[in-house]
Amino acid sequence: MPLESAAVSGTGSVDPGVVSAFPFAAMRPGQDVFLRDAVAAIREGRHLLAHAPTGTGKTAVALTAATEFARRMGKLVLFLTAKQSQHWIAVETLRRMRARGVGIVAIDVVAKHAMCLNDRAPPGAHAFRQFCESQVRARTCGWFNRPADAAVKLASQKILHVRELVEAARACGTCPHKAAMEAARRADVVVCDYNYVFSGIREKVLPRIERPLEEIVLVVDEAHNLPDRIRSHLTGDLDAAMLIRGAKEARAVDPEAGGHLQGVARSVHQALIAREDERVVTREEFVDAVEKGLRGSEYDDVLRMATEAGESLAARGLPTILPDIAEFLRRWRDVKEGILRIAVGGAGGRYSIRLLDPSILSRGVFDAVHASILMSGTLHPPAMYADLLGIPEPRRVLRAYPNPFPEENRRVLVDAKVTTSYDRRGPAMFARIATEILLVDAAVPGNVAAFFPSYETLAAALEGLRRTPGRKPLIVEKQRWTTDERSRALEALQRLHTRGGALLLGVLGGSLSEGVDYAGNLLAAVVIIGLPLSPPSLEVEALRSFYMGKFGAERGDEYAYVYPAVSKVLQAAGRCIRSEQDRAVVVLLESRLLQSRYARCFPADFPLIAASDVANEVRNFFYSPRASAAGCS
Repeated sequence: MPLESAAVSGTGSVDPGVVSAFPFAAMRPGQDVFLRDAVAAIREGRHLLAHAPTGTGKTAVALTAATEFARRMGKLVLFLTAKQSQHWIAVETLRRMRARGVGIVAIDVVAKHAMCLNDRAPPGAHAFRQFCESQVRARTCGWFNRPADAAVKLASQKILHVRELVEAARACGTCPHKAAMEAARRADVVVCDYNYVFSGIREKVLPRIERPLEEIVLVVDEAHNLPDRIRSHLTGDLDAAMLIRGAKEARAVDPEAGGHLQGVARSVHQALIAREDERVVTREEFVDAVEKGLRGSEYDDVLRMATEAGESLAARGLPTILPDIAEFLRRWRDVKEGILRIAVGGAGGRYSIRLLDPSILSRGVFDAVHASILMSGTLHPPAMYADLLGIPEPRRVLRAYPNPFPEENRRVLVDAKVTTSYDRRGPAMFARIATEILLVDAAVPGNVAAFFPSYETLAAALEGLRRTPGRKPLIVEKQRWTTDERSRALEALQRLHTRGGALLLGVLGGSLSEGVDYAGNLLAAVVIIGLPLSPPSLEVEALRSFYMGKFGAERGDEYAYVYPAVSKVLQAAGRCIRSEQDRAVVVLLESRLLQSRYARCFPADFPLIAASDVANEVRNFFYSPRASAAGCS
């Protein structure tokens, strides 16, 4: 189906029964169209892919449409998120629906290890899984052994955030995840992570909640993240250091396994140091390197030994890397379709496995589920995501909804004087970038966020920014910030907002440029430096080549290279306008964005305006008579 805008999609009014379930007293402009499309897609058993900018009210629309249908037809809604922080809005929306008289039973659940109350549980997803399964099998986990009836009853009577559910289960003396799974059997909605559907976890979860895929309606929040999340599920690295550590661990429970792993470590190390380059390798190269170190045993033998030793250690609650080693060995041997295998040579080299084609895991899901809504403020273009995820054309509904906020409240300006293109990078260019940022910062009454394509480019411009006297205070994102450190930075931004503002420096695709709600017009301007194209690598080139072969030369290049960069730009740009009262300017410091190859990849509601004097344009936006009339002086 061709892409349609909201102006022409859907006809007729929305069913009053659906409208009565809507969590708010009134709909914003455009929400009725989105709701109409969502209801129609679900009833027809299709997949709606919706590019819906901030302010569209995506969560309210999707949950209203999906829940109304599920409750009437005996289906289950799985609301999938990429991060735990995104659960809150779904839970709050469901609570609002329940407060309006809709008798919803909804369960919020995260990864089992994040809910576990057993203080002996080891860190690491694979080790925890083996520990938990061993404890349940041997009936040695007191939390799991106790009935969950009381916690299940409470979760069925009241919509609980997962943290509240964990505390309720603790008070009842039972396993929180067990309580969540039992409550999910009678639920209308389950809020959970992508992995509950798009990984091997699905084969364990769905039988526990007694629901096949055919009885499920999916809602995928921030769906632009889904292809990469699926790829990451079949991604892994293995080096000699990991094998040496695994050998030491294995000796504690199986000296023979430890000896074999030590031999594999030597052989793998020798194979890697034989060449210094990065190269694509065959499945057999790594298998041969492993078997060369086994002194007569075979690849399957060391896989079995690593698995059993890891299970033994994990069952005792001991931290171990062996389950991760076993998983890598298994994936390298078993996964054949859409996979890239790489060897990075040298003393610190490694073998890596990367998934190129996310549809390997997603195609079967979308074929089987009753219907789905995939939504994001940057699901652009929707057809690309349908292609990447393997959603067949007869069942796809593609929509691009307009920005619901007044056009005059945001300007997008492109400064053609600067670029982060590799052939023009250098001290002079980074000094120019710093100057342009400071000129914009001086023209803005309030906080400004500047997002760079990498931490390296941020560091290169930082010296010039720090040298300038009289500028606003700097808040600089660090590469390994904890959640608490990020929260403190945002609190500082809030405090400085009333004192003339601050200059926040971050990275595109980082913790400050995506998934953070700068509410209350906390950012008056966003400056985006460069175009965050993936640096040249074997993986990037392999992905481009794979997509070109699958989708054609032009689409393959755009899917693998251009659109991911555009998505990061759109995510960062969306931080500054969060409500219809907000006014802000977006400045793009990158001349390449005016080239047709890149400019045509931006959505229609993100017009790129070339400006010869960006700072003056910014100043006029905030201080012109028209801006004063809008209350921005």
